[in-house]
Amino acid sequence: MNLRLQKIAEMVKAGMIMADIGTDHAQLPVWLVSKGRVPYAYACDVAEGPLSAAQETVSQAGLNDQIRTILCDGFEKVPEDCECAVIAGMGCQTAVMILDQAEKRLKDLKQIIVQVNTDVPVMRRWISDHGCSVDGEAVVRDRGHDYVIISFTMHPHAPYSEQEIVCGILLDAENDEVYREYAERRIGTLEFILSRREDGQLRHELELWKNAIKKHG
Repeated sequence: MNLRLQKIAEMVKAGMIMADIGTDHAQLPVWLVSKGRVPYAYACDVAEGPLSAAQETVSQAGLNDQIRTILCDGFEKVPEDCECAVIAGMGCQTAVMILDQAEKRLKDLKQIIVQVNTDVPVMRRWISDHGCSVDGEAVVRDRGHDYVIISFTMHPHAPYSEQEIVCGILLDAENDEVYREYAERRIGTLEFILSRREDGQLRHELELWKNAIKKHG
């Protein structure tokens, strides 16, 4: 697996039945089941092509008894015994739509992991607006791109601050080099855009990122 999927796999809490929503080739559930991290998994996709590829991956791994492939839109046909859901590798609006449509199901999940390719702060704002609790965040640099992974639960939480929504809720908890490098790339990107055109929202975002870096010296 690539580094992005590897980090997602590491964040899945052990022992739970999981569903990979938008599974593509089912690499994530195959890895989790084959390593014994989860006992059973559902590999779900809305398109027949990816699901066919997923079924082939599962069969080649000899895991047909522990991974079930499901053709469905979001959580539409995911069985009730699912305890953990991963929604990864898609745009923020698609992920938000899946979560909104599954609102009644979410309360039964012990862990939800999201990794969106666009608008990460929008994803965090959805989590904040719905009173959810973030219990894990990570950033991975893979093939020249930054990927932010967020784990949360439906356990009630007060709204997060603007600084947390933009720059990370737990992302900087360990103040590690990966986070600092990520933050500096965000600052560089924003400064480049602002050198060409003024934008009040982007200027505010830049200041939040600079404060995040300054906070950890």
